[in-house]
Amino acid sequence: NIIMTVLPLLVSVAFLTLSERAVMGSLQRRMGPAVSGAFGILQPFWDGFKLAVKEPILPANAAAGIFYAAPLICICICVASWCTLLLTDLSIGGLFLLLLSSLAVYGVLLAGYSCNSKYAFLGCLRSVSLMISYELVISVVILCVILETRDGNGFPCLNLTETASQTKIILIPAGLLFYICSLAESKRVPFDLPEAEAELVAGYNVEYSSLGFAVFFVAEYGNTLLMAALINIYFLGKLNSALIAAIFVSFIWVRGTLPRYRYDMFMQIGWKSLLPVALALYLAQASLGY
Repeated sequence: NIIMTVLPLLVSVAFLTLSERAVMGSLQRRMGPAVSGAFGILQPFWDGFKLAVKEPILPANAAAGIFYAAPLICICICVASWCTLLLTDLSIGGLFLLLLSSLAVYGVLLAGYSCNSKYAFLGCLRSVSLMISYELVISVVILCVILETRDGNGFPCLNLTETASQTKIILIPAGLLFYICSLAESKRVPFDLPEAEAELVAGYNVEYSSLGFAVFFVAEYGNTLLMAALINIYFLGKLNSALIAAIFVSFIWVRGTLPRYRYDMFMQIGWKSLLPVALALYLAQASLGY
């Protein structure tokens, strides 16, 4: 069952990169990938082959064990999250998924620390602070959903179209907060400063090449797809592949539309704007429900 989860995840990540490049090309009025095969369908396989045949480079002063373990930690947590969502029937599935998402911080932290590079270390510090800050908001929003469904077991499913009008006033902003924090948690524009090319070269994974970089890439897109799936479960009432694809396209649309925030700006948004609003929504939901 785990293999049947991992293989479709890898294939979907490959074609998600193709779809993102195609949508970005359309947004920017240019040609997307259209050379390798019909509609560029072979482009992801050539990209993977190119990364596989590149020489893996270990920095001279890097901690080799931690350096090689960091991408494995990231991909294992990503796969474990998908297995928790699809294969298990845990009574604490939602809580366990939050636990796994918090553990993903360690893969990023170890990747930046083990390289013995100031650029990678600066990128990992920004990534860790970003992930921790917005995980708090996500946790509070999930508590709002649990209060509405009266069900703290597993993954509480909530369909906003079927809720009462007074709770929609609270849950629709909560869903918007969850969407914004999903962008931040998956390190996508406008919260992709940890990987800002102009300032940090490539962020925490700047020293990685070959399959090490590819593993980080797959884990990042897998987590992006996971956040889209959680939006479906928590706010749209079901796990639907078409809805997941639509939410992912909206992530690409945001990337092609909005500029990148400065580091102080997205930390201020997380702690001084989103977290107080999420706590206020939680208190309002608790007062209405009980």
